[in-house]
Amino acid sequence: STTVTVISGGDSSERIVSLSSGRQVYEAFREGGRPAVLMEIDDINDLASRLDEIEVAFIALHGGDGEDGTVQQLLQDHGIPYAGSGPSASAIGMDKLATKKVLIEAGITVPHAMNYSGEDMAQFADKVMKEFSLPVVVKAQGQGESIGVKLVKDVRDLVPTFEDLHNEFGPFFVDEFISGREFTVPVLRMDGEDTVLPIIEVKSKTDFFSFEAKYTGDNFEVIIPAPLDEPTAQHVRDVTLRTHQAIGCWGFSRVDVLLSASGDPYVIEINTLPGMSHSSVMHRSAQVAGIDLPHLVELMLQSAFDRPQSG
Repeated sequence: STTVTVISGGDSSERIVSLSSGRQVYEAFREGGRPAVLMEIDDINDLASRLDEIEVAFIALHGGDGEDGTVQQLLQDHGIPYAGSGPSASAIGMDKLATKKVLIEAGITVPHAMNYSGEDMAQFADKVMKEFSLPVVVKAQGQGESIGVKLVKDVRDLVPTFEDLHNEFGPFFVDEFISGREFTVPVLRMDGEDTVLPIIEVKSKTDFFSFEAKYTGDNFEVIIPAPLDEPTAQHVRDVTLRTHQAIGCWGFSRVDVLLSASGDPYVIEINTLPGMSHSSVMHRSAQVAGIDLPHLVELMLQSAFDRPQSG
């Protein structure tokens, strides 16, 4: 059978996460009996110089080129099949504002946002205070997972937070803070159908979900399947599937959903390349559905072989 090359590493801030999940994905393929190669890359140029070694690719990169469509475009241009979403869906998913725009057009509820467009920071803070009540969430526009996300509770912290994020990440925006329960919901294409895996409730022990909280296991607990009544669970599944399809994802994704106190699901973001380590929520949800890691990566890889030609 076709040898899969698991691409990991890269030069984004999430390199460490990628190296760890790449190794676990590689081992899972081997365990499931598929010939596999683990390719650790330094950056996109390193990958470009090694393309002729690849029959089919499983991208285990996080953030940066691996998640924003660059690697997908490179593979596509060279006729190399790869698992998961194409260049366009990847680029949209990585850009939180572009994601919002597509979802609003599709009639999917998202938190209200205001984009920073270069004006004086203090003036922008005034604009924000006219439009929002505190707390607000300040987010870097193009960072994966929860990197570059800050909760601001005090008006005096607005400008310093804007400056910090702008200096570190560039473009940013302000999101309305929705108080409620937090869920993350994996989608997996199985037997030719996009399927929603068991809903994961994420309970943060800090009052907010940050990159540190997401990757250091003590700060949050996950409950799978999430304790929801069936109509609410169905509502969350519907919104998740509509989000996956509106963005144009292929094969798999993971959608972050907030359920407000009044029971309305808000879509926060989509991860077109969900984390894939043993401890990842994607794997833990699949396990609840009776799918172990070797079976899961094989199902994900299937998307490389049956991708529609257009995208």
